[in-house]
Amino acid sequence: MLKLHAYTRRTVPLLDGGWWLNVGSIVLFALFGLVPCIAQQPANTTTDSSAGPPPSASASPQTPDNSSAQSNGTQNPAPPAALPKSEQRKRICPRPADPNFRTYGCRDQDFDWEETLTNDWRGARETLHERGITPTVSYYLATQTNATGGTHAIWAYAGMFSAAVNLDFDKLFKIPGMSFYLDGRWGTGSNLSTDLGAVFPVNTVYALGAWFGEMYLQQKFLRGDLTIVLGRFGANGMFATLPVLANYVSLGLFPTPMSMIANDYAYGGPPPGNQWAAQALYDVSPEVELAAGVFNNNLNSSHDANIFAFQQGNKGVLVAAQITYFHRQRITDTRKSGQFTTGFFESNNAFATLANSAVKSQGNAGLFVLGQQTVYRPNGPGTPQGLTIWGAYTYTSRQVIDSMPIYGGAGLSYEGLFRSRSRDIISVGWAYGLTSKYIRNASYSNMLEVNYQWFPKRYLTLIPDFQYLLNPKGTISSNAAVFGVQTNLVF
Repeated sequence: MLKLHAYTRRTVPLLDGGWWLNVGSIVLFALFGLVPCIAQQPANTTTDSSAGPPPSASASPQTPDNSSAQSNGTQNPAPPAALPKSEQRKRICPRPADPNFRTYGCRDQDFDWEETLTNDWRGARETLHERGITPTVSYYLATQTNATGGTHAIWAYAGMFSAAVNLDFDKLFKIPGMSFYLDGRWGTGSNLSTDLGAVFPVNTVYALGAWFGEMYLQQKFLRGDLTIVLGRFGANGMFATLPVLANYVSLGLFPTPMSMIANDYAYGGPPPGNQWAAQALYDVSPEVELAAGVFNNNLNSSHDANIFAFQQGNKGVLVAAQITYFHRQRITDTRKSGQFTTGFFESNNAFATLANSAVKSQGNAGLFVLGQQTVYRPNGPGTPQGLTIWGAYTYTSRQVIDSMPIYGGAGLSYEGLFRSRSRDIISVGWAYGLTSKYIRNASYSNMLEVNYQWFPKRYLTLIPDFQYLLNPKGTISSNAAVFGVQTNLVF
């Protein structure tokens, strides 16, 4: 069986990772050393497109009320050059009221109180928001069973209660550009993935107990183009991820390719783990964003976010960097949009080899490439309905420590397939993971997911989901078919 946890993945590298760290550090220092120079360059805000509502995660960014109004075809002026470059493009925040989907970059995104079950708490929530305090609460429940695979059919459920608050220090304490984010989670239920031995876990919900989530201080510089983040969070919240991946139930696809976590568990975030970290983002232009982060790699806190220690047998840090291109995502652009990301990660921690866990090896490194593109809009420019396709690839060269050295993924999401259900989304996703040759009976694992997101209310999502896993353990094993329903309720 292919083990996912870093405790079982120590290795002797095929390719020494040290040079990756040295070269990466040089690149990062050079990159952010150029920030003051780049910041002086005027933004190119010319566009030939008419204004329209922003698209959704499956298509393009969407307005908080998920409006699907038609573009009027008129020409709008470009945003002023003084506006921060990140604000000159649309935000892909399809469900900002939900803390599980209020991803980094959407923490300070306003949303309509109608997107929540409890509305604005008789005005109290609006008052708090105006003063700089924005709370969000949700509950997720995944009920699933294996029709085939495993020793017998099992019904399992996993529940996750999440609560978060974003504090705007500009409104609270008159400190421009500063904010603080904190969330916590409480998980209950059982784990069908463990029963199947699946290397692609069948949901993202399972994590027993009460956990601290992300907590970090954020400060913007250079008129908002440079953002520095300090605190506790996972690399998977920013690096090697796409907005469209939020349309899937399986942890094999969302929030990041499963290989990133399988090969170094310190890469993952809550729940149930977390790391002390520092992260920097710089918007070179409305189309180009650079990001780099340094993360502690304590494997104990990777399994338990309530552990705050820096060093518990771990060594060094995990470094990640990427460049992201936002295709046709200026706020005045209504054409078919896309997002493309490429980067690398490097860790100089010590890992146990797969062949012999008593033998340890220093360092790990890898590359990733991901992209999504809207290719069809039946209702014309500026509307969220339509088809988005995506693809992902990751690679690490050190099979002696990396249980999944190669990962490939692809899929599509269609919003508004049925005219009467314009907000509903149907998604198909496929993931492939190659098993390290150092694991006995090594093979590969394939996972196919098909789901339908039904929005009976703006605060309620029901997701009937089907997953088919070939060689679910990453070795020659019985295939598994999993059926289930995930319920997302936003308070």
